[in-house]
Amino acid sequence: MRLTLSLFTFAVIVNCSAAYSDSEKDSGALMIAAEKTRTGWPVLKTYEGENLRHIKMPMGGIGTGTISLAGNGGLVDWAIFNTPAIGNTPTANDVSSGFLIRTEDADGKISARLLEGPIDTSLYDGGEGCRIPNHAFPRFRECTFKAAYPLAQVELKDETMPVAARLEAMNPLVTNNASASGIPAVLLRWKVRNVTARPLKVSVMGMLIKPTDGAPFEDKDGRPVDIMKVDSPELTGVGIFTDKNDVCDNTCGQVAMSVPKSAGVVTRATRISDSGWMVRFDRYWKQFVATGRADNLRDPDSGHWTLPMGTVSVQVELAPGEIKAIPFIIAWRYPYRPCWSGRGYRDTPIRGAFDPKRNVGNFYAMQYRLAMQAADALWKDLTTLEKDTVAFVDSVLTTKAPEAVKEAALFNLSTLRCETCFRTADGHFYGWEGIFETGGSCFGSCTHVWGYEHALADLWPELARDMTELQFEHQMGDDGHIAFRIQLPLSSGKASEHMAAADGQMQCIIKAYENWSKGGAGADDWLKRLWPKIRQAMEFCWIPGGWDANSDGVMEGCQHNTMDVEYYGPNPQMEFLYLAALKATAAMADAQCDAAFANKCRGLYIIGSEQTESNLFNGEWYEHKILPPKDKLARWVSRGAAQNLQEPNYQLAAGCLVDQLLGDYASRHVGLGAVADERNANKTLDTILAKNASANAEPAYNCGRDYAMSEEPALKMAWYPKGRMPKKPFPYYSENMTGFEYVVAANLAQRGRFAEAEKVVRDIRSRYDGRKRNPFDEAECGHHYARALAAWSVLKAFETPIKHQTMESK
Repeated sequence: MRLTLSLFTFAVIVNCSAAYSDSEKDSGALMIAAEKTRTGWPVLKTYEGENLRHIKMPMGGIGTGTISLAGNGGLVDWAIFNTPAIGNTPTANDVSSGFLIRTEDADGKISARLLEGPIDTSLYDGGEGCRIPNHAFPRFRECTFKAAYPLAQVELKDETMPVAARLEAMNPLVTNNASASGIPAVLLRWKVRNVTARPLKVSVMGMLIKPTDGAPFEDKDGRPVDIMKVDSPELTGVGIFTDKNDVCDNTCGQVAMSVPKSAGVVTRATRISDSGWMVRFDRYWKQFVATGRADNLRDPDSGHWTLPMGTVSVQVELAPGEIKAIPFIIAWRYPYRPCWSGRGYRDTPIRGAFDPKRNVGNFYAMQYRLAMQAADALWKDLTTLEKDTVAFVDSVLTTKAPEAVKEAALFNLSTLRCETCFRTADGHFYGWEGIFETGGSCFGSCTHVWGYEHALADLWPELARDMTELQFEHQMGDDGHIAFRIQLPLSSGKASEHMAAADGQMQCIIKAYENWSKGGAGADDWLKRLWPKIRQAMEFCWIPGGWDANSDGVMEGCQHNTMDVEYYGPNPQMEFLYLAALKATAAMADAQCDAAFANKCRGLYIIGSEQTESNLFNGEWYEHKILPPKDKLARWVSRGAAQNLQEPNYQLAAGCLVDQLLGDYASRHVGLGAVADERNANKTLDTILAKNASANAEPAYNCGRDYAMSEEPALKMAWYPKGRMPKKPFPYYSENMTGFEYVVAANLAQRGRFAEAEKVVRDIRSRYDGRKRNPFDEAECGHHYARALAAWSVLKAFETPIKHQTMESK
């Protein structure tokens, strides 16, 4: 951390040398050397140049929505009104929310810039000129983005400016405290350094645009967009209010930008005129350059609307070499959230008015009745919240894991705090699979996607327990099936009206064990309450026509799964999860003094394990043995996707599946030990690394989606030996998806194969390097995909490799 600041300081001195005299540089250098303030923020990854291109770090709490910080320091992707909004950067006459800086020396020399780095010119083609928000302002010439999620620092330098600036941006991430990690506000703290030998007056002005669109002061329906000054005992600023109507509308709410009253000389503006054709923001920019203040601006000769924006300016004086911090807080409250409709793929929430019966609300809106209350909460406890956040990041950065593994684990945690996840007014936690630009991707806290992640149980166990409770108390039907998607609102009584997924249901059982075993005080009472449902979920495997109808420890029945198809016959993807679930259930049955059930599960585990190793392992990997059904299929087990059940389509068959050891990974991670034979599993991993690697595969047509291009290192979903691929294999066999790859990395690390695990993760992160893709957005079926949270388990495997354990040892 000291090195980080010293490099920043040195860069400031060197790069300002062209603009200031030697005497000014020498004096300034002495002051800088004596300045002892340091950021206190760790840095894991630094981005510059082209690698800034696609950076957009979500800043927001659990279930609050987010604003993203771009690589050049811009504020983009405003998604604070209960719907994904990738690409939504609200503007008024091409001006978006952001910050301006003005300096004035003793001779009256004035300099001004937008507090952002250069525009990446590759992002526009200039058809009608650049339309990137804030394109018209002069900018800083050099920019560096430093990150260790959720901490980001943007360093700006320009040899023609007498100051250098660093933005410190964060939303608190406090483990074991979902409320502290769910504040709907972000800290944007500018640290400005005078790099000259002369005193300066410096003004930093924040611009806040109405976040839902760029409409004029009155929208098309005549509803006023109220912009007003807002205050609290310690903060002052401007707010934009659109909540003065009595209908459910997820664009109705409040957003505020505030600063501490003690930050400096504060001025505010709430009425800024659009000054006419091709003049636009020009007069207000010139007014700020002239005065450094945020004052209202009227244009009596213009009939144009007042712009939907407010501004806050802070003016301070800086001695030579001095640094001062100017903190801004943006906070919001948008209480109306429409529930997902249950249509499924690309289900898009309504933006605007909707039926009040579909309003599930927001948990954070029950805690904060005003946006300024959220700002107050962040500011009053900032010292503790920042300290705890830095401590968490430091705890990750000081592990034994390689940097790529730390990066994957930390940066993917942003998914838990972006629009993929939300908390309804009653406090329940839900998640899409991922998100598209304006809507969710695949609704319902999908069990066979969310089953891959174990970060919640480690970081926010109350949310992990809540998700498990919903699965057993609301998603479960009377017959014991757990719907792999949950319906909303819960009051509709339709939460369990969906089919079961074999992998998802087994993962629910495994997670019930994880939540109990990690639960601490009260965990036994929690298990006692859920045990009858957990027991029934396992018994569902054995119903007539079910997954293991003959109770031989092997799933032969029709198994709907995360590939969005049904597998017929035993296969490693489901079987190892089944074995892990049997171990988990036996342990929980022991705790409930249900000895007979525990013994049955142990017996099935032993038989099933023997059959899996002898029948599915082919010497190099585990194969799927297709077994067409002979009897009528049980309800909730199949959706009948295969037209010919005697020769079903969309099977894994002889394919070497990338995450075929998923159940072994999950079992080891939750502390149950291995479920796969160690020698066979290691050989399987050798095969996956050799055969599934894109670098080792012949150039081939990808019939699916490209999440990694042909020249990029990745692990394919499946590899087929020549002549053994089905005519219609499962649909995603030729794709590359990071969540599945992390399972391989975790499998390797759990066995102490650290170098190979590191390479798998390093290859993934090389594809998310800022230049090609956003480092904070690993995609699968949508952005910020939940399955990629499995990266957290890779980190944990590096910390403590879990040794092979037999069933008897448990």
